[in-house]
Amino acid sequence: MKKISILLASGLLVVGAAFAQSSASVKVNVGKFNEEFNVAENTNINTRVMNSFNKMYSDASNIIWTKDKNKIDRVYFESKGKVTRSAFNQKGQFLYSITTYGEQFLPQDILFQVKQAYYGRSIFTVTEVTALNKTAYLIILEDKTTWLHIKVLDGEIFEEKMLLKAN
Repeated sequence: MKKISILLASGLLVVGAAFAQSSASVKVNVGKFNEEFNVAENTNINTRVMNSFNKMYSDASNIIWTKDKNKIDRVYFESKGKVTRSAFNQKGQFLYSITTYGEQFLPQDILFQVKQAYYGRSIFTVTEVTALNKTAYLIILEDKTTWLHIKVLDGEIFEEKMLLKAN
């Protein structure tokens, strides 16, 4: 199980490192993504990438495309109450996605597992990370005094860190 977690994390780090941009910096606010990133001056998205994106995310809105120096196409968008950033290579192959949403969109089996294990805590936010044919759910739980960061991967729950709330 640790090997899979390490593999998933390593894959995301490698993919993330490959996305260093060389163009003009732009500040964007798309849903929960309020960040600064570089938008390629000439973001021409090829047909294979567009076809893959449209098949996977046919109901996407507020779409913003970026391209890095390695010609990886990244896209930020909203869909059905979720905010996603996703990446595709030039062959149109899906590389990863990071989606942020609330408890109401969490798959029922994951929701049941978390609610059963952490009765009395509420789900503050969910970040779903999909890469290398695996999906991990990074969930922040809260109660009156603490924030608890957990990860659900392959049916197992891992406690990542606990933070005390300020009074």
